[in-house]
Amino acid sequence: MTNDSQSFRAAMAQLGSAVCILSTGGPAGRYGITASAVTAVSDDPPSLIVCVNRNSGANAAIKTNGRLCVNVLSCDQETVSAAFSNPSVVPARRFDTGEWQDSPIGNPVLAETAAYFDCEVDKAVEYGTHTVFFCKALDISVSQATTCLIYQGRAYHKIEGFG
Repeated sequence: MTNDSQSFRAAMAQLGSAVCILSTGGPAGRYGITASAVTAVSDDPPSLIVCVNRNSGANAAIKTNGRLCVNVLSCDQETVSAAFSNPSVVPARRFDTGEWQDSPIGNPVLAETAAYFDCEVDKAVEYGTHTVFFCKALDISVSQATTCLIYQGRAYHKIEGFG
């Protein structure tokens, strides 16, 4: 039996999930990262948990701003994911990729996503290397015309035939 961090990461790579951009705007400025650690908590109230590494600049920005938007990428937005996951791209320049607008509460929202959840952070819990953000969705949008981008096995996948 193995339970080291390398084995854990290898096993988690087999778990396919939607690719999201977590974006935040407010007093700490705009910040965004690619993430797949997003899970529904409840539909009453509509809420999610989002896990962000404590070493990420996004972590501090989300804590200061107190809000974030979960942008669920459509199957043709792989370049946006690449820009937001590339550490050599200056965080402010990441928003040059894709078409962005500010939501009513100030979060950057990406156009043409499969869906988005514009949220306020209700609670933050430190656990291991990450902060678990409990987020209340204030505005939700779902596209009827597209499917989401999936990340599994350390590669992007497009699921055709849905939508």
